[in-house]
Amino acid sequence: MKITKLAFITIVLLAILVVPQLSLAESNSSNATQIIDVGLINAAGEGAGFPGKGEATEIPQTVGRLVSIVLSLVGALFFIFIVTAGIQWMTAGGNEESVSKAKQTITRSIIGLAITVAAYFITWFISNALGAIGTTPAV
Repeated sequence: MKITKLAFITIVLLAILVVPQLSLAESNSSNATQIIDVGLINAAGEGAGFPGKGEATEIPQTVGRLVSIVLSLVGALFFIFIVTAGIQWMTAGGNEESVSKAKQTITRSIIGLAITVAAYFITWFISNALGAIGTTPAV
């Protein structure tokens, strides 16, 4: 059975994104003997800038978090592309076509990362210019 490249990438991304969400899901039981100290987790989240339960989030904070999530995904994709191209280069066995393809993938990945970092700084600059200090996305 041959698995396509797109199916493999989809499975890997689902494993990376979904499995932690399932394992970190909050329990609905009101059991007095909890294994995890939820109060400590909430305090850490509030210290990181996430709102507590029942607190309203503002639009700039939500957009900042969304940009942060997108940048994290782009960083993960950059890492996957670089590792894949590196493996392709190492296993080329002197085949110039394979080596040039790997170099091209690395170059394009770095250009994509540079565009993403530039987009982050443009977002940061605009948010500071509009006076929304403290609501910029965290990397």
